[in-house]
Amino acid sequence: MRLFDSPSYSWLGELDLGFDLRDDKTVMSRNRHEGPLVVQKALYPEGPQICQVLIIHPPGGIAGGDELRINCDVEKGACVQLINPGATKWYESFERPSKQLISLNLKADSICEWLPQENIIFNKCLVDIGTDINIEAGGIYVGWDFFSLGRHIDHAPFIEGRLKQKTRILIDGLPVFIERTLFSPDQLLDGPGILDGFSSFGTMFIVGLQQDESLIDDLREIAAEETHCALTWLKDLLVARWVGEDIEHGRQVFTRLWARLRSVYSSHAAVKPRIWNT
Repeated sequence: MRLFDSPSYSWLGELDLGFDLRDDKTVMSRNRHEGPLVVQKALYPEGPQICQVLIIHPPGGIAGGDELRINCDVEKGACVQLINPGATKWYESFERPSKQLISLNLKADSICEWLPQENIIFNKCLVDIGTDINIEAGGIYVGWDFFSLGRHIDHAPFIEGRLKQKTRILIDGLPVFIERTLFSPDQLLDGPGILDGFSSFGTMFIVGLQQDESLIDDLREIAAEETHCALTWLKDLLVARWVGEDIEHGRQVFTRLWARLRSVYSSHAAVKPRIWNT
């Protein structure tokens, strides 16, 4: 018997951001929001060329029926880093799916870094996540996402529910990567082609870099430091994947990959966001 039923309402959070380069400074030219999803101000911990934005979801968790929508347009020459202050918690859905839709649109010569903290998928969640990355040739995108299926610190495994993901990456309107995934306890998550018995995973995409054998050798050497991490470099796309139990291990290896890549696509060395230390 349940003591509480699903609430009769749900929250829609929408965030629409735009960034321009003006006098050698990336400025947040558009900041519109509706509901519980906000950006307070533009930050410049690395100087005026890189605009750092902290995306805040005040409720701290996403319940059944809630939906988050983020749209970000990065204009020619602008450079933006998108982060959040803590893990995103997806609570029990009570048979009402929760959704997150992200659209990142990059013009030529722009850079977008999408570096959020992890998603924690509670038991009995129904989660749908869609990500569209639209890039003009000459733009650079570096981004990752981490997921934990269940709350392991509380010994609350993911034994019922599902996580559906769809990722599309387009360059000049042409698809270079489309992936649909379904993670569910009913789908044999312990199979070697899925999570191989692990309950946490991360994926990192780097779009817009030219293939370079010495660079990929360096990146593979970094990835080899974490047992369950691998890289695939396609024509216009580098993909890193990690599986494990402790997301901190995955974040550390992805952070080292990002630090190595920063020197290739930017004149700024990688600086860890201060919020990661809190």
